[in-house]
Amino acid sequence: MRHTRTRGNGIFADVIEKIQMLTVSQQKFLQEMLADREKVSTVSRKKLLKKSFGIWADRKDIKDSIKYVDNIREGWKSRLERIKD
Repeated sequence: MRHTRTRGNGIFADVIEKIQMLTVSQQKFLQEMLADREKVSTVSRKKLLKKSFGIWADRKDIKDSIKYVDNIREGWKSRLERIKD
């Protein structure tokens, strides 16, 4: 947990540093974009999740959903390992 927190702070510091490198007009644009962003409520997220449940149920190319997802996750894991170095 401590490693995650330290890593998160490092990412935050990196973002702040990158924002400071932007021009004043770019910073203002970013500020306006973030200010206009609407937050999605938890209720709407739950509704969206329920609507999406079973969306792939009729797919013929996915025989075993657990193996299918495990393969996708393995691809993410190997990609993450490649980009860490």
